[in-house]
Amino acid sequence: MKIATLLSSTLFVLALSLAPRNLAAQERIRVAIPLFPTAAFPVLVANDRGFFQREGLTVEPIRINSAPTTYQALISGDVHTAGAPTGLLPSHLQGADIVALGSWDNLVPYVWVTREKISNIRELRGKKVGVNRAGSKPWLIIHVLLQDEGLDPIKDLTLLQMGGGSQERVSALMRGGIDATLADAMLEPIMKKRGFFVLRGKPTPFMNAPIAVKRSYLASQRATIKKFVKAFAEATRYIVENKDGTMRPLTQMLNSNDPEVAEFAYQYLHTNSEASLYPPDEAVKNLLRMSGYIDKKLGAINANRVVDLSILDELGTKRYQRPPK
Repeated sequence: MKIATLLSSTLFVLALSLAPRNLAAQERIRVAIPLFPTAAFPVLVANDRGFFQREGLTVEPIRINSAPTTYQALISGDVHTAGAPTGLLPSHLQGADIVALGSWDNLVPYVWVTREKISNIRELRGKKVGVNRAGSKPWLIIHVLLQDEGLDPIKDLTLLQMGGGSQERVSALMRGGIDATLADAMLEPIMKKRGFFVLRGKPTPFMNAPIAVKRSYLASQRATIKKFVKAFAEATRYIVENKDGTMRPLTQMLNSNDPEVAEFAYQYLHTNSEASLYPPDEAVKNLLRMSGYIDKKLGAINANRVVDLSILDELGTKRYQRPPK
């Protein structure tokens, strides 16, 4: 099966896997999730294992293909919570009352995928690189990674914006329309099986999957949001501790029964999942630093203005922290 078919058909399977099972639940939360929803995986697990339902919640996932659109939906009230990091700071700067309540995945989530083998990002000079829309997470991270290696994203290569997620960029790579792109790290074995080359960067702390809400919604619906965060944390802990139970929603998300692909994806999730939902200081600082590459005003925002961990403190999720390695 071709990658484009594999990844696009994921969306249909995902819709089935996320369908609410407890129609009697009276509290409904609409959650914005990306097209290829690695960052929202605890939502899949919480629905699959009934964690939301036990809290009396019906969680409706809304697939949105870019961070700017996600935050427009969050600000307008079309969704109640979102997991995209890159719209958090611009929204705050524009006067929106958005705040992150925690984050379960706190590393840069991408690998470079190329048609020709490279050993260093600087070898992308003169190449065509696929990127999501301006303001999206891959758009921001590509700019930061290139500039960290001394490349000018405008002068030294060609950045081609395209809608959608990793699947659209990989499809463009297959067609030869681009030479390289960033793709979801969990797709690494699939990319290699299809003959592409993968270059991993060093693990970089980054608040990749915040639970973002409007402060006004938090104030008026705090009890409901607290239930959501509690179930979300329990689902993330379940990912870490229960491999067998995690594999069903994982294989549904990947739309693959390939044991190598599923095992790689699980190990990635197991390693990166922070069940306490407390983002490391470095992950928050790097979100601010990276945003400052695009707009210096964003890098100057105080973290306390956009991160509120009070619900985690109330829930006592620090007990979910893993022992130090």
